[in-house]
Amino acid sequence: MDHAELRLRLAPILIAEEENDWARVEQLADELNREMASGRFEDSPEVVNHYLDDAVIRQSDTSYGASQRERVKRFTETGDYPRSLGLPWWFLGVVTLIGVGLIVWFVA
Repeated sequence: MDHAELRLRLAPILIAEEENDWARVEQLADELNREMASGRFEDSPEVVNHYLDDAVIRQSDTSYGASQRERVKRFTETGDYPRSLGLPWWFLGVVTLIGVGLIVWFVA
């Protein structure tokens, strides 16, 4: 499934959320999450993954919900989405080790 189909599948979830039908939001998000986990979608944007997992948070935190919905709406309408840097976990470990090493060197 490509991004065009993913965008179509997100639209009903956004509509259900606008109608405050949180049970329907959870149902549709769970269905789409299962399909994505099965490998049906090749490369889903990180913003979509978070959106599908965060319905409870959006329901309780309106400002977080508004910003998340805005990013997903932009994706569904235009196909554009924010891309993360995608740094590997080991890179962050190396940076941390260098930082600790510099601190020890300066203190000693």
